[in-house]
Amino acid sequence: MKIAVGAAVLIGFLCVHLIKMMRLYLIVLDRKIAFDRFVPAYLRTTLVNLIVPYKLGEIYRIGVFYRISGGFRTGFFSVLIDRFFDTLALVLILLPYQLLISGKVTVPTLLLAVFEIAVLAAYRVFPPTYAFLNRYIITQRESKRSMMALSALEHVNGWYEYARDLVTGRYGILLLFSLAAWIMEIAVLAGFSHLCNVDFSVSDFGVYIESIVSGKSYEIKRIYTLVSAAVVAVLTVIFTIKYIAGKKNKK
Repeated sequence: MKIAVGAAVLIGFLCVHLIKMMRLYLIVLDRKIAFDRFVPAYLRTTLVNLIVPYKLGEIYRIGVFYRISGGFRTGFFSVLIDRFFDTLALVLILLPYQLLISGKVTVPTLLLAVFEIAVLAAYRVFPPTYAFLNRYIITQRESKRSMMALSALEHVNGWYEYARDLVTGRYGILLLFSLAAWIMEIAVLAGFSHLCNVDFSVSDFGVYIESIVSGKSYEIKRIYTLVSAAVVAVLTVIFTIKYIAGKKNKK
């Protein structure tokens, strides 16, 4: 019985990361990154994320995707957008459950919800704000400082337009991928907890998320992270060797 549960957990874990990988690839799809190069990059950065606490491995991921895409904006915004949709799906799962069932909204869930609202508000408010400031500076000011402000505003707008291009037409599927990944990960954690003879519910999943955000000790998280890192490390080696071998064959 435990062998069957273990196999299901492993398959579920692989599916979770396949969905997350495809979500990130969908974001950078227009940047023409070869898929055989993208896969080991995703696995390598995921491994670092599992090892380094507080999601600081995302900084490494920005650097990796900056290098393979040839542009810092791609590296920065691909990771930022990926995190945004991942967090949005998590909030959409945890917040209703905590409000309607458990009756207690945790601090990490509240902070994540505030972050999502702030990003969405900034995204919606920027275009009219840019249009107003651009028109005001052009029509009302002629000093050198005004020209510098106009140049800075155009620079910021360029970054905004770039980020918007990465997600245009993809909002729905990115959110769908994110929801599917989190729902499946809850199931994987439940199965993994069963293997460890530990009870697990959505409330426990909230504790698991809180331990990631706060760095608090949580036994299931510690064991699950170690096993996940081992699996991802093996996959990283396999797909990196495959990519290197493919490059040599092309030469």
